[in-house]
Amino acid sequence: MKKLIFLFAVVFSINVQAQNACNHVTSPHLRLVGDSWMQFPAIYQAYDSALAKYGFADYYSLSDGTTLISMTAESWWQVDITRNALRSALNTDYNKPIEIVMVSLGGNDVAFKISAGDSLNVLDDDLYRAKLFMDSIFDFIHQTHPNAQIIWQCYDYPNFNDPCLDFPWDPYCDLWDRHGNATPYQINRFMNYLTDYNDSVTQAYNKPYMHFFNNLGLMQWHYGQTAPLRYPPYGSYPPRSVPFPRGRLDYPSPHEAMGLGGVDTYHLGPGSFTVLADFYLRKYISNYLRKERDTTAHSQGADKDGWVTSGNQTGTGEIQLGKSSATITKGIISFNTDFIPDDKRIKRASLFIKNKTIDKKYPLSEVFPNFFKLDIVKGAFGNDAVEASDFSAPASAYDVACVAGNLRGNEYTLRFDLKEDALQYINKTGTTQFRLEMSDENFIRFYNGDTAELEGPYLDLYYDTSTVIGVFNKKNTDQNLQLFPNPSKNEITVQLDKEWLLKKSTVTIYNTQGAMITTSTLNKIESRELKIDISKLAAGNYFISIENSDSRSVGTFVKLQE
Repeated sequence: MKKLIFLFAVVFSINVQAQNACNHVTSPHLRLVGDSWMQFPAIYQAYDSALAKYGFADYYSLSDGTTLISMTAESWWQVDITRNALRSALNTDYNKPIEIVMVSLGGNDVAFKISAGDSLNVLDDDLYRAKLFMDSIFDFIHQTHPNAQIIWQCYDYPNFNDPCLDFPWDPYCDLWDRHGNATPYQINRFMNYLTDYNDSVTQAYNKPYMHFFNNLGLMQWHYGQTAPLRYPPYGSYPPRSVPFPRGRLDYPSPHEAMGLGGVDTYHLGPGSFTVLADFYLRKYISNYLRKERDTTAHSQGADKDGWVTSGNQTGTGEIQLGKSSATITKGIISFNTDFIPDDKRIKRASLFIKNKTIDKKYPLSEVFPNFFKLDIVKGAFGNDAVEASDFSAPASAYDVACVAGNLRGNEYTLRFDLKEDALQYINKTGTTQFRLEMSDENFIRFYNGDTAELEGPYLDLYYDTSTVIGVFNKKNTDQNLQLFPNPSKNEITVQLDKEWLLKKSTVTIYNTQGAMITTSTLNKIESRELKIDISKLAAGNYFISIENSDSRSVGTFVKLQE
């Protein structure tokens, strides 16, 4: 039996527009702005691929008029034709659901100003000058996209040595030679200096919609240096073995990560830019696109996730799905959903499931595949564990979701948006199971619940209301506590009316199941902006309550994963 923990009642309406899960529409949710480090991702559709990897194949990015190779912050804002192109393109977004604006600028403003042996502060004047133009660009982006988050994308280390050994005709090599043939260590020190400067500028803005994430060394971490370097410090290291972020300052980005088949000394190749975009999806964007969810359930794994065949075979360890002339394989996905409060009405739910391998890749145009069918049972198809009878056991409802996804290769995610009439079968007192099958001739292996977050299956749940049971006698109750940044990973700032000042108050944080996580008493509140450390909280959704002898105010926030 569930415990009723709260001692007061609050109704918090989630502002999620009801949607038809089978309304097949693609829409732009990202705008890309900047130089070649945003132009190439646009050309390679790196962010579109990353969106598909996280279950948002029906979302895409826009870059028309806002990305251009070799651009600087100064030229975007000082040159009339480019500034007007930027303004015109951004102004066309007013009726589009743009939620994230990715910006890559600042590198070209300083990249050609250093030589071997220079001290780091040789960049200071140019960095400050570039910042003045970035200030104007960021302000304009926020004016045209007031509800969007802005992410200042970080660069990664270049590689001059390998391309110039293998392709001495490379025009970049003459430039490198004119600047004294700086070593990877000398170049990477400047990259760290630039990155730390951009990070400090973003923090100084102190705007809840501004973000910067350090991804230096990402290519080193992803690819490793599997063949020994042909120049100091020589040596090698395996993938995912260097510190991240920052990696090894004495190594360049691996040669295989670089563009134009390894000729480009500055830019990454198509797969590498997708790795970069994938970093931002995992670090922030995926969580933000799901920001209005109330809670997330992760599948149980072990013997409760698995597969069954038409030949009475079963298996666990992964979820398999396939169809051939001889055998049909269906996947079983199990969730323990008894944490859902009895008084919550589920208004929306989405199931995400990520593939490990696929025998036949699907074309980019296959965004809404119609050959998957998802069944739901309130409880289990038989026992909780996977068993042969699950193949044909009765379900509570059949074909209950519409799927969005593009399985163009390995590590891509399908999203199943449950239809409204299926939500009643999500079990608030125990297990909810899904059975997945396909009519297409193919064979796919998916991760099960024994793996990492965002890889194993997860179920996002959206409640109609968050009603907390109980009675209170406060003179004033405000259900719209204002706080920022939201989501956040370390600290939130709560904005209070002046009536809260100088009064003894209690601050309490609850999870979405109503359990109290932390509580503290303040003898008096001295500022209308109250900063609260949330760094020790687990990633997820929370309620926060502030009360004194006269009033209570309640809000919600999302804690991001570190």
